[in-house]
Amino acid sequence: MASARMQRLRSFVQPDFDALPDRPVSPQSEPQPESNPESNPEPKPDRGSDNSFNPNLDSMRLPTETATTPLTDVAGHPVADLKRGSLASPRHHFTSIQALSRYPYKYCNKSYMQDIASSFFDQGKFWQRQWDLYYIWDFEETSKPFILVRESQVQALLGEINKHLKLTLRVTDQQREEGLVVRFPDHPRCLPRYLGRSQSREDVDNMAENAPNEHFRAAGEAAHPPLQKPTLEEFKELMETLAQAQKAKNKANRDKKQQERLGKNKSMQDQFKRAGRYLGLRDSIQDPLPSTPSPAIDPSMPAPFPFDQSVVFVCVDVESYERDHHKITEVGVATLDTRELVGVPPDKYGGAWRNKIRARHFRINEYRHLVNSDFVTGYPDGFDFGDSTFVPLKEAANHVAACFHAPFGAQDGDDFLSHYDPTEKRNIIFLGHDTLGDVRYLQKLGYDPMKVENILEAMDTAIMYRIWNRDQQPTSLGKILKQFDIIGWKLHNAGNDAVYTVQAMLAICVNEATIRGSQELDSIREQEKAARRQAALDEAEQKVKDDAEGWSDHEAVGDGGVPVPLASVIAPKPAQSKVRITPQYDGTSEFSMGPPRGRGSSGSGDSQRSRGYRGSTGQRASRGRGQVDGRGQSGGGGRPRGRARSQVQGRGRGRGRSDSPRDAPASEAIPQVQYHW
Repeated sequence: MASARMQRLRSFVQPDFDALPDRPVSPQSEPQPESNPESNPEPKPDRGSDNSFNPNLDSMRLPTETATTPLTDVAGHPVADLKRGSLASPRHHFTSIQALSRYPYKYCNKSYMQDIASSFFDQGKFWQRQWDLYYIWDFEETSKPFILVRESQVQALLGEINKHLKLTLRVTDQQREEGLVVRFPDHPRCLPRYLGRSQSREDVDNMAENAPNEHFRAAGEAAHPPLQKPTLEEFKELMETLAQAQKAKNKANRDKKQQERLGKNKSMQDQFKRAGRYLGLRDSIQDPLPSTPSPAIDPSMPAPFPFDQSVVFVCVDVESYERDHHKITEVGVATLDTRELVGVPPDKYGGAWRNKIRARHFRINEYRHLVNSDFVTGYPDGFDFGDSTFVPLKEAANHVAACFHAPFGAQDGDDFLSHYDPTEKRNIIFLGHDTLGDVRYLQKLGYDPMKVENILEAMDTAIMYRIWNRDQQPTSLGKILKQFDIIGWKLHNAGNDAVYTVQAMLAICVNEATIRGSQELDSIREQEKAARRQAALDEAEQKVKDDAEGWSDHEAVGDGGVPVPLASVIAPKPAQSKVRITPQYDGTSEFSMGPPRGRGSSGSGDSQRSRGYRGSTGQRASRGRGQVDGRGQSGGGGRPRGRARSQVQGRGRGRGRSDSPRDAPASEAIPQVQYHW
């Protein structure tokens, strides 16, 4: 009988489930109840979840009614189809919620620290906000994962504080370096997963205690690629930074971070200098001792120095679907052979070298219908440097690999074809904007640049511009192009972005070489210092104004009034609200009626320490050890054992009462389902 009802459930749900545009259905997965597609015709965005930790019982019902009011996240956007355990986007930035809870005490000036704390943090105010939580496990053995929130929610909180207290708080570069806001490496093991929505400290603690382990995989999730050692080291360093961010202020740690920052700056400067050597814009120095800098060049004359290593720059840009970043929709490849630059003047910003760039644009056949439009505007049909090529997903890696060999992206009819020896192995520089992200996407596609022996190194235009602009944070490709008077048409087309990335590299390197050591460069640096100094002064003046505001407003009004009783001064603490936490039905396992065994009360009870939820449930009556325990081992009228996390009315061993008949007939078992927490 139960199997017949389950079959009916499948027949109700399957049409809606098949209509979903962006989530593949695994053959092994059970059907899940979804809302009627007529009530939500648009694709769901990439945040929030209907599988929150505190759902209501309506979410357990079969989809016989259409939704009336769609759920929204804390910013007012529709809740996404992210399920508990779904991977976050590698492009998102995160903050440890524990570190953020210390924000006024660790990151704010003492003059307004208490005002911020009293208005937004103390007495549970911080935890009573709605937070969309994510989790990430360290490789070191820990009892709980790190609990994170998106940077967008951090910015929303700072905006409210600024508006309420007339301040100008922001996430500074120093705070990012200290780990207040971080971005994780693009590997499934190193990316956060969605956990649920909280409205109290109890919610956060309960979800952290019951988070899926590090081996969890979401339904339909692809197999994980091997975790490379550099990615692992980056992740471990990031987790250490997160752990430090959750601690109180530490001067020794700040000094250590400062030394690390100086070391990274030198490494980036060395990369920038090598790029100049590859382009013939900087001379190689044989003597390691300090020497005079390379002289400036004249952009109207050919490059004066040898093109070191005679390299070919190969730039790759990958676009993925914004709703599912595992779906790669486009790959753009742009190449620049430095042999073709010999004897050619670069001109201002390298403008004369741009026509030496060759480009390819590959679109994946299987995902040609997916176009980004919500978070970025995609232009898959807008390749401006040639014709797009549609390729099957299984052949995409071979097409990309061909661009790393002679003739390096040239197509039939190009004049370059006759100049190349296809057997020659050239030195290659892998170029990108946020290069590591593109490398990982190529690995997912089936092509691993890290295994190509003749790739000398990877370079990143985001890092090059940071060195040129002396900025601690990366800048978008569009802003870099604007800085050098390059019009970037139809960005977020992978082919266009690859070409513009090479153009940005040329502009940065040629401009630096042109004004190197000149009074013009000194003037630019002084202007930058003055601008930063003025920004700091403006911020300091605003702070002084904020601190002084209001002290003298009421000085001439009244005489102080009557005495204030002590009882009015010491206000009672507000009672903590108790959130009723109920399971959410996802239609994939079993439960049955029967007298379950377990530690704790079911029905009414206030279990402050539950094995399943470590939180309050129901009404205040019992001090039992939690809800019914038993891990889904019940069937028919049996007696479940173990640690179940389902709410089933029955008799527990703790204090409390059972509201169901002890010997209820097993024949009244309802359809077999299971709860996933």
